[in-house]
Order: sequence, then structure tokens, then C-alpha cells
Amino acid sequence: MAVAAVIAGASACNSSTEEYHVELDGSAIVKGFSLVENDKVLADLDSVYFSIDLVNGDIFNADSLPMGTRIKALAANITTDNASAVTLYIPRPGMSDSVVNYLENSADTIDFSNGPVRVEVTSLSGATTKSYRVRINVHTIKSDSLCWGSTAIAPLPAVSGANAQRTVQQGSAFYTFSTDGSRYSVAATSDMASWQPSIFTPGFDMDVNTVTATPQRFYALATDGTLYAASAAGGPWVSEGLHFTCLYGAYGDDVVGLCTDVNGHLTVLAYPSGHVTTDMPDDFPVSGFSPAVTLTTSTSSGPQMLITGGRDVSGALTGATFGYDGTAWARISMSAIPEGLEGVAVAPYYTLRNQIVEWRVDVYPSLLAIGGRKTDGSINETVYMSRDWGLNWQKADSLMQPGNGFPRVYAAQAPVAPRTLSVARGASVWRELGGARLPLGARPEGCLAASRAVAPVTEWDAPYVYLFGGYDAAGRLNDGVWRGVINRFTFTPIQ
Repeated sequence: MAVAAVIAGASACNSSTEEYHVELDGSAIVKGFSLVENDKVLADLDSVYFSIDLVNGDIFNADSLPMGTRIKALAANITTDNASAVTLYIPRPGMSDSVVNYLENSADTIDFSNGPVRVEVTSLSGATTKSYRVRINVHTIKSDSLCWGSTAIAPLPAVSGANAQRTVQQGSAFYTFSTDGSRYSVAATSDMASWQPSIFTPGFDMDVNTVTATPQRFYALATDGTLYAASAAGGPWVSEGLHFTCLYGAYGDDVVGLCTDVNGHLTVLAYPSGHVTTDMPDDFPVSGFSPAVTLTTSTSSGPQMLITGGRDVSGALTGATFGYDGTAWARISMSAIPEGLEGVAVAPYYTLRNQIVEWRVDVYPSLLAIGGRKTDGSINETVYMSRDWGLNWQKADSLMQPGNGFPRVYAAQAPVAPRTLSVARGASVWRELGGARLPLGARPEGCLAASRAVAPVTEWDAPYVYLFGGYDAAGRLNDGVWRGVINRFTFTPIQ
């Protein structure tokens, strides 16, 4: 109060025409940065979000602009709080920087193509100057997908010396069945990190490769084709009194398989509903098809069970996808995988595409086809993708090819499960193998994007592809579980 009285007295003694200013460092702060709208360069250019790091003097767009975006002549909006001067220093190779007085020429375009532009902001009194580096990140790749990130391997949760295994999903839990020919084991997990293996006795000669899970039950065939069922993975297993040639997968509460009717004709039977299908496509697979993927799409009226690849009744291989809607089978593929494959693993995953006319990366639900055995017995090393649920297949972009991260196998399973990531990651049973980095410019280097939220994101879920088991070209069981993820899904989300 005493100080206030002194200040009031001093003010009363001065002329009313005099003004007094208190210097604030805040007047040298860049409060906002954006690019001016220019649809000839990029649609919605003015909505590109820029992070401002006041401590290190960095201004940048964490989400890179699409490859090919022209950044040689962009106008910018720079917001300050009563700065007395804003000076731009624009680099020019082989020459001195071009200097622009922004306050007098704010509409001038800026060339960001030769590296960061230095912006000097001088406070209202001129006592404080703050320097900033402004970077416009642009992708240096034009691809449908960004590359795989880190890959990791963990031991297959199987009995020692296992020669067969099968992993199925029931609800949010995954079950790996295995056998060495005499002992049987099942290991369960809900987080792909902690497994609970146990030995069980099925009471019959179980063909582990046929294990199928519906929401309430597990099914498997004996080596003679008899169908057995159990309410729990470890049993007890009970014969259903039916014989099948193979099991395609689960459709709702039914297990769907191939059997022979009394006239010796091949039919598809859904059990226990009893629905029979006899009119199958000519090249319909009767063995070697992928584990089924069941999904509901915007173009279907109900769930679709999809299988890909396999051998038809003549023994010929196909690369097509076939769909079952609970009543009939149809050949879905208009453009199949270019070569027939036996035992290809199909993952319901995602691919990413950089938009050309908008500054964003779109995520597309997709099918990925991994591995599989060719007609000559060699293992397919190409990853194929379909963005329309198997209607059209094509070779995935080169950055989606996992390289050395995945083993070359057939008859594997490729489920997809979320993994919770955090800024500070703890130890894991998985052995990280690293992986291909994004090419320079595909992500900001040496900086973290600032969050737009009050509290920054510390945890988020990323979809990982897991590859269980499978066999190499010599028929040996792969004793590991591999996982991989697209790099972008591992980045700390920008809010």
C-alpha cells in the first residue's frame, strides 16, 4: 500500500501528457505462427499446425507436408505482442542471407527451401532480442505407406521340441496350442507379454493346425477328421460325431468346415447351426488357405469371413480371396495376389497415404498378406496389401516390406493387437531388433512436437502385427513370435 501511495503521488506530479512503459520480455515472444492460405500450393495450407519451442527458439510443423509441396514462396503470419522489430534472415546458397523487415513487409513471400529461416524479434523497448529458427518439414518420400518401425522377437510359448502350433483369438485373449507329437500345451495371454502355459491331454490325436475358436468354444480336428469341441482351451474335449476335411474358421458361434456328403460331394457345413453350402466357386480352396479374418465393412450388410490363397480340388494354387456371409461363398478378388500361395498369413492391419492436395496422412484399414509357399516350394518374401478387403491385391509399397524383420515362413498366423506405448518405456520380455528408420524428412529430426493439450500425452495404443510360428521351406517350425509396427503409430500423438 505504501509503494502504491508513492507511485500515485509521483504520477500526480507529472504532466498528463507523459507516458511510462514497463519493459516486458513477453514482447519478444512469438505467440503464433502460421502460413497464409494458398490453394495453388496446398489446400488448407493456413491450417497447418506449427509448434513453437520458446526455450530452444524452434518453430516447426511436426506433421510434414506431402512430398513435392513447394515452399520457395510462402507468406507467413507471425504474431507477437508489441514487438518493435521482426527481422527475417532467409538463407541463400553461396550468397549472404536475404534480410526482410517483416513489420513493414508482412505480405512478402519467404523461401524456406534452403533451410531454416532465422527470425529475430526485438522487444518494445529494444532491450531484448529473441532469435527463432523456422523450419517447414516436407516429406522426401511419396509412398502409400510409411516404413515399418522397430521389430522384436520373443520365444514361441510352446512345448520344447514342438513341431506344430496354432494361435487363435477368443475375445481379447490369445491362445497358442502346440505339440511335439506326444505332449500338448496351450498358453494364454491378453497382453502379448505374459503367457500362462499349461500341459493338457486332449484325449485324441489332435491336429493342432486345425484349432479354431468361436466366442464360446474351441474346436479342433483329430488326424482322422473327427470334430472335437471344448469350452475351455485345456478341455475336456468331446467328440461332436462329425467328420471334416478341414476347418475354414469361425462365423459367429459356428465353426465352418469342409466335409463330404452321403453322395460323395464336397460341401461346407456350419456347425452347430447346420447350414450347408454346396455351390462353391470353381477355384475354391480345400487346403492351404490363410487363417480366416472376420470383419464387417461399410459395403456389407453383415460380417464377412475371408480366406486367402490355398489349393483347389485339382491341387492348383490360388492367390484370390473368398468370402462367406453365413449363407454362401463367393470369390471376392477381382485382382488376386499375383502368384498362388499356400499358407499365407493375412493380417487386418492399416496402411498410410500422404494426401497430395491436403496436408495430412490418412489411415486406411487394410489387409496385409505375409509369407506363404509358392508352387516351387520356395517362400514368398513379398508383402501384399489390399485396401478393399481382398477385392484388389497389389504389392505393398517398398517401405511396407519388413526386410529382415520377419522370418520367411508359411502356415503362420498374423493377429493384430494394440500395445500400450509410453514416453518412458519399461523393460519387456521382447528382444528389440530395431528396424528401418523413416527417410530423412519423413519425420522431424531432433525435436518433439509440442502438445496442443493442457496435459501432454504420455500413453497411447499402437497396433502391432504379430507373426506366430509358421514353417520354413524345409518344414521346420519357427520357434519365435515376431512383431512389427509402422513407425508413425509409435510417434507421440500430437493433440
